[in-house]
Amino acid sequence: MSLTTFEGASAVFTFFDKPVILGLITLGVAAAVTLVVVASAIHEKHSFSSPMDPLKNR
Repeated sequence: MSLTTFEGASAVFTFFDKPVILGLITLGVAAAVTLVVVASAIHEKHSFSSPMDPLKNR
């Protein structure tokens, strides 16, 4: 059974009955979260590294 409408609903959910689209949206959100975590880790590593590090002062 495929749901396509909710009577009396104030919002329209276009993709709620399409698992492929929901999977793609989920993968996109997971990729965005991963990117934010990796970028934050790189930034924190750079921010808290020693200013006397010879590799940093090239």
